[in-house]
Amino acid sequence: MIAHEIIYYIGLVLLLGGIIANFVFLYLIKKKEKNYSSLKNILKKNWIKLMVSTIAFTLGLVFLNLAFYIDPYTSSFLEEANITIKNYHQAMVYIFGPLFTLALTTFIYSLFVKLYIEKIEVNQKIFSYSVGISLALTIVFFFLWGEGNAPYLEYPLANAIYFGAQGIKLINVYEYGKLYQDGLSIYLYAIFILFGACLVLYVCDYKLYKIYGSHDLITNTFLIGFPFGIIGARLWYVVLDISTGSDYFLGSNWTNIFNFRDGGLGIMGGAILGIIAGVSQVLIVKYAMKSPRYKHFNMLTAIDIIIPCILFAQAIGRIGNFFNNEVYGGLVDISSWEFLPTWIKNNMYFQHGEILSYKLDSGMVISGSEALNYYLENGKFYMPLFFIEFLSNLVGYFILEYGIRKLLGKYHAEGSLLGGYLIWYGITRAILEPLRTSADYYGTSEITSYVMISGGALIVILAYINKYVIKTKRLLWYKNLPINLDETKEKRND
Repeated sequence: MIAHEIIYYIGLVLLLGGIIANFVFLYLIKKKEKNYSSLKNILKKNWIKLMVSTIAFTLGLVFLNLAFYIDPYTSSFLEEANITIKNYHQAMVYIFGPLFTLALTTFIYSLFVKLYIEKIEVNQKIFSYSVGISLALTIVFFFLWGEGNAPYLEYPLANAIYFGAQGIKLINVYEYGKLYQDGLSIYLYAIFILFGACLVLYVCDYKLYKIYGSHDLITNTFLIGFPFGIIGARLWYVVLDISTGSDYFLGSNWTNIFNFRDGGLGIMGGAILGIIAGVSQVLIVKYAMKSPRYKHFNMLTAIDIIIPCILFAQAIGRIGNFFNNEVYGGLVDISSWEFLPTWIKNNMYFQHGEILSYKLDSGMVISGSEALNYYLENGKFYMPLFFIEFLSNLVGYFILEYGIRKLLGKYHAEGSLLGGYLIWYGITRAILEPLRTSADYYGTSEITSYVMISGGALIVILAYINKYVIKTKRLLWYKNLPINLDETKEKRND
């Protein structure tokens, strides 16, 4: 094994070991929380463990960067492309990379104390500031570290992690998939989708715990809703593909429906079927099975907690689209997008891992390197629709969670955030869908966007009717019914 491989695997072990150790130590601290009398007491008994795991994480990133730059393949690639490594770029890599890991671990530790160290008296305001500042610094340092590496990366960027006889590597399946058929390749797209879903589960579980004092109230909901969401996303894509006249999923090719690794998920179908499956599971457990754990569980409250977080998960999923070279618009002037990091802009000349052909005014069609040179010389690249939707989903989450639910206070109607989600996401897709390239545009999705907006508006109206008409007994036929139906059912059962 040569030098760069030794350094690479040392870095990989340190990086993964540091990350795993950090979360294990935090889990143990939470488990033994009753044994601690103060935050100072926690740090006194655990600071060495946390410091060592953080240093391992930081050194791992440094070693991986070093292995990349001394790799003969990198040297050969840069030589062929006539690219010289600049000293200031290397300084950015080895300064902001460690700062990124330190800011990230600070964010994780601060968030952990804020969310889980409940029995110990700490100044929560300080940790709230720490969470916000460290998160901002994490993002800034990450992009600066990326800027240092950006000129020396091969594009399109890697979109999968390969595990096999050739080791553990980041690869681009579009470019080198045939060279790595002897192992397992896990797409980054799948990892981002799973990470987004798990993050939603974590956040929602914590919020419900603060209300009901019990964890895992929606774990089974997640285990049912998430797979149904994937099934819904796949079926949505299949139906859209068939609607265009394609026979890829028809006739003897029907087994392609189950070939998820070949790509093709429609996020709207995933959201719709996932929500239906999740809500159905809770209704069955609460009302049909009459589980005692759900005795005081309020469905409308749960909906208002869970649904906005789905936008957060969808935002993370769109990052996977970036690495997969998909969800792009047509060619636009790059001058309006100069604020984007270099590594994002450089990855935007590709779609599905390839440079699309371009028709010149003369009628001549160019492709491959000629098309890329044309884009570069004329300052063009594909509109990053994935990035726009990423931002839209994040903004939508904060509007629903803080701009509506928090600000409206007592005027907020429980359950209305489901309608708000459908309206916001429907508007987002109605605007962005027509901007997609012909390869990714489906007229049916645009129509569905308007259906979602209409359905969302109807749900909001019904939520306020429920709040101000039904629950205040302003309907004559309702005057003899109790305000809290759940309590009445419980009394009857007793």
